[in-house]
Parts: sequence; C-alpha cells; structure tokens
Amino acid sequence: MNNKRAVFIDYGMMVLGTAITAVGINSFYVPARISDGGMSGIGIILLYVLHIPLWVTLTVLNLPLLWLSKKLWGNRVGTRTVFGTLMLSVMVGVLHFGAMTHNILLATVYGGLLSGVGLGLVFRARGTTGGSDVIARLVIRFLPLTMGQAMMAVDFFVIAGFGVIFNPTLAMYSLIALFISSRAIDVVQEGVSYARAFTIVSRDPDAIAAKVLATMDRGVTRIGAYGEYTQEPREILYVVVTRSEVSTLKDLIYSVDPQSFVVVATVHEVLGEGFRKPPLES
Repeated sequence: MNNKRAVFIDYGMMVLGTAITAVGINSFYVPARISDGGMSGIGIILLYVLHIPLWVTLTVLNLPLLWLSKKLWGNRVGTRTVFGTLMLSVMVGVLHFGAMTHNILLATVYGGLLSGVGLGLVFRARGTTGGSDVIARLVIRFLPLTMGQAMMAVDFFVIAGFGVIFNPTLAMYSLIALFISSRAIDVVQEGVSYARAFTIVSRDPDAIAAKVLATMDRGVTRIGAYGEYTQEPREILYVVVTRSEVSTLKDLIYSVDPQSFVVVATVHEVLGEGFRKPPLES
C-alpha cells in the first residue's frame, strides 16, 4: 500500500512540476524571447521564426529521441521519462495565462525560478522531461565528454542561437535564466543548506561525545583514524546539526578541548532520525 501511495505521489509531483515549468515558459520565457536552453529553447526559436506552436515542437522533437533512447538503453528509459516528457508538452499546450510582465529582467528571474522549481520536482520524482538530458546521453556515447559537459554544450548552442536569431542581449539574459534555473533545481532536489556537518579531531573525544549526547541530543559517529604528523591513532567525531546549533556545538567542543581541530561543512540534505524522514521507496 505504501508503495502504491509513493508512486501516486511521484506522478502527482511530475504533473505539478511540468505545470509549473510550463507557466514559466509560456508566461515569461516566450513573451521575452529568452530560454534556459534545451528543447523549450529550440521551440521558442521555431515559434518566432516559423510560427510552429511550442507544444508541437516539444512533442515532435522529443518522440524520436525517446524512441532512439529506448533502442539504445532499453529498460533504463522508463515510463517516468516518457510520462514527464509528454506531460510537459501537454502542459505547455494547455496552460496559457499571457505575459505576466514585460520587464525582461523580471521575466528572466521568474522564468528561471519557475522552470527550475518545476524541473526540480520532476527530477525529485525520478522522472525527466526529455530534451537536453536525452541529447546529452546520445552525445557522450560518441564523444569523450561527461554528462554535465554534454548538457552544458547542448544548452550553450541553443542559447547561442538566440544571440544569432534575435540579438546578443537576449542570449545574455538566457544565460542568466540558465544559471537561476540550475540553482533552483539544486535547491528543490537537495534542499537549502539548513544543516552543518562537524568533523572533530580532539585529544578528548570521549568527553566531547558525551556532552553532545547529553546537552544537544544529537548523534555522534566515531571514525577510527591515524595522524600522519603525530604518528598516533586518533578518533574522529562526526556530528550533524542545524544551523542554529552551530555556535552551541563550537562552544561545547572548545570548552572541553581548546586545541581541537574542527572542520565545518555545509550539508544540503539530511535524512534520518532527528532530521527529515527519508522518502518512501516506490
């Protein structure tokens, strides 16, 4: 029962994500003649040059890519990829609210945010919307590039097309939209940096661990290590806390051992006891 509920939530998230992305495209990108790359960017170019509806371009270009991907990778191109790709075409064809602003900077910011949040929801539901990622996977099959490099190259050529067909200023706004969209995708998938991870090297790990457990009610993980400089075995403590607890933990550590060596790292997402519950497996 939980599995069915998780699948239902995932597909619902993909519907919501594609709807948000479609609003970003139709209400901000299309009127301003900008894009964050991908198939939607190609579609906007063809919309203005050949007057082909955007949803038609998305469908016509993505269907052969999905077929080719299925031939090359088989079952790895699952129903979520097909669903997300076709749902975006449907939402782009249905959700038309007109231009929400005629200010190109606002269109860039809000278009990038909506596109990124929407795609982030789709990716979080383990789906895709076709386009750049499918083309990138085809590119790396034949060229010595990473997935990230291939996607960047695809988006770069699409955005360069805006500079050639429209004007360089619109291409520069499109680059800003691409950056905003990418950051929004990361935030939706990974979460905001609400937690910090402490790596603690101390001569008195027992006392620090006991105090963390007693006063902060946070878990402590001990990791066996060896100090190359001191030529001595050491225990490293690993503790994850919220941002509001950072100062408390620092004071606690240095009240026990002022000579402690501490590394504080940003954590984007924490799943498990004391933090966010892990998602249900589908």
